[in-house]
Amino acid sequence: MHEWSLAEAVINSLIRLAEDRGATAFEEVEITHGEIMELDTLVFRTAFRELSKGTLVEGTRLMLKEEKAKFKCNNCGAEWDFETVEKILSEEFSVIEEPSGTKESALHFLPNLAPALLKCPSCGSRDFDLASGKGLRISKVVMRT
Repeated sequence: MHEWSLAEAVINSLIRLAEDRGATAFEEVEITHGEIMELDTLVFRTAFRELSKGTLVEGTRLMLKEEKAKFKCNNCGAEWDFETVEKILSEEFSVIEEPSGTKESALHFLPNLAPALLKCPSCGSRDFDLASGKGLRISKVVMRT
């Protein structure tokens, strides 16, 4: 569960930010996460709440915002979304289906494999960029001083 380590990294970053700015607490934090991460928001919220206990981050209102993934071919300029990626992976590779009916693609575990696993649905080129929808960042904070 990478959600716990991500929550811990966010909390540590917030604590450093508070120390640098002289803040005594946080009221609100917005985290933007890329769709390609397939972040389990319930697990992330639980981890954030539990790991922030006893810190100045405890009790902070957490808002999570998903950034949609967009891929762009450097050869032909075509753009496609994560739904197209999932379809390509389902057709070409095994996609793990959990008993609950949820599916997890290989990109969930190893997003850097995208260039090796995917190609442009228009021209077949493997020269493309993930233009948006990756990573995790603190996109907004409201602190008390």
